[in-house]
Amino acid sequence: MTKNKPATARAKDPVAVKIGKRIAQARKMAGFKTAREFRQKLPKWPENRLSWYEAGYSMPHPRDVEQIAEITGSSACWIMFGLGPIRSGGRDLQAVRHQNLVYLYRAASEQEGSAEASFLSSLGLEAKKIAEYLDNPFQHIGERLARKIEKAGGKPRKWLDEQHVESDGLCSSFPDELRELMTIYSEVDEKSKGLLLAMARAIAE
Repeated sequence: MTKNKPATARAKDPVAVKIGKRIAQARKMAGFKTAREFRQKLPKWPENRLSWYEAGYSMPHPRDVEQIAEITGSSACWIMFGLGPIRSGGRDLQAVRHQNLVYLYRAASEQEGSAEASFLSSLGLEAKKIAEYLDNPFQHIGERLARKIEKAGGKPRKWLDEQHVESDGLCSSFPDELRELMTIYSEVDEKSKGLLLAMARAIAE
């Protein structure tokens, strides 16, 4: 007699996974260490809804995203799309630096050879110490370390202080041409952004 096979695990939606990670980051930045602690602020929600969102098993409803954003003081646009200021009231410098550090470290660790070791060596940090910065959005990244991170990652000065399209994996779902345009827009100065927008509007007319 054959044993019954276990039920197939529910598949995760790749886009929902990325949104879930941002929900978790917003929660931690607001001081809620666990999803259970945060759930107390959402008494009318089904017990597992938040944990399923954070795990990427469910695509969050826009109303739920707005509620999460309101409680955490985060931007609903950032939670949903990974773009714009992280904080609803403006840019959160430390959160931006943390997001960019995670991006640069992952890029180095995914390369073959000694790229990761070279990245750590340039920072003068051991793997255990850099893990503290990667795992904790509250770990303060000061000016001196920020400039070291940029140099180690081959980025220009002040790059770490700005949000970039490529730093968020959600953009991988966009067409190549759109990603290229968004990347260009995110990295040029304010005058150039104005010129790009003017050109786009002229083309659209």
